[in-house]
Amino acid sequence: MAQNILLGSHVVNTCAGVELIHVLSKKREICKDGDWFSMKILVIGAGSIGRRHIQNLNLLGYNTIDVVDVDKARLAYVKKNYTVEDTFCDIKDVSAAYDAAFILTPPVYHVEIALHQAKKGADLFIEKPLSHNTDKVDELIRIKEENDLVIMVGYNLRFNLGLTQLKSYVENKSIGKMYYIRAEVGQYLPDWRPQQDYRKSYTAREELGGGIILDGSHEIDYVLWIVNSTPAEVKTVYGKVSDLEITAEDIAETLLKFEDNTIASIHLNMIERGYNRYCKVVGEKGSVKWIFRDNVLEVYDGESKTLTREQFEYDPNHSYVGELEHFFSCIETRSEPLSNVYTAKKTLETVMRIKGDKNENES
Repeated sequence: MAQNILLGSHVVNTCAGVELIHVLSKKREICKDGDWFSMKILVIGAGSIGRRHIQNLNLLGYNTIDVVDVDKARLAYVKKNYTVEDTFCDIKDVSAAYDAAFILTPPVYHVEIALHQAKKGADLFIEKPLSHNTDKVDELIRIKEENDLVIMVGYNLRFNLGLTQLKSYVENKSIGKMYYIRAEVGQYLPDWRPQQDYRKSYTAREELGGGIILDGSHEIDYVLWIVNSTPAEVKTVYGKVSDLEITAEDIAETLLKFEDNTIASIHLNMIERGYNRYCKVVGEKGSVKWIFRDNVLEVYDGESKTLTREQFEYDPNHSYVGELEHFFSCIETRSEPLSNVYTAKKTLETVMRIKGDKNENES
């Protein structure tokens, strides 16, 4: 059924010489001609995560897609293998307005591009992390609020079936009061994206917002999500210990003490051969452990002294599709996503504390 989504009447006064934006009785004709999937989408960045999102957009029926990337070979690949319309090498050549924009560039460019698209009225999907620092994040939030925009940040593990079930065990007190949580991830960087020279990836380059703490911030994000409290204390050691040809840290070990006295330990590395990712929560009545590779939950009942295993669907793409479905549902209902700009800001602030950013610690 066709529907129009009314954003209402707003006047945005940015003051201080910044442009005045008027959004008067603005309507988003997302469901044009009775077809929800005709909404116009801009994808900025056609690297590995960009290709995954374009593929999933097509899978869900969204085909009115324009793509921007500085790499002509990437654009040619996208044009050949997916259903897209126009492609551009420079975002300055993009003049059209879009219903939604996907920002899938290195983190150092996220907020700058997000501000540009938000001022044009697009709802935003920003790949994690939100940015490489907190500069201008509050400005993005202000524009989002004044224009009633939906902004989602791509922490897709919040849509993993096993991790979601682990969170439910914590919330319903199946293991009693939570005492501590351990999250760990490790994988050798050259194995992350085998088709790409790892030395050219943003992950390898501090100046592009790389390093294991930012690029491995999934664990930080879901720990904050599960504990649902604010870190009162942060202790960390990190650095570059391998011979990888990178300019960023490749390993980090962090301890968090939350306001409710829960303790968290988070280990991140991009030097481990093979693949390792898990999360374990220990409570007064037992424990629950999520093992990503098998998407298994191991639940230990301290009273009966029994260990049970719960198997979940294992499809690496499942959580990526899930987050896109959620994003478009939030656009339709004008509601906040599960992983939104506010939760992503808290994750980023915690990352900055972990990295010992001087400005963050003094604020």
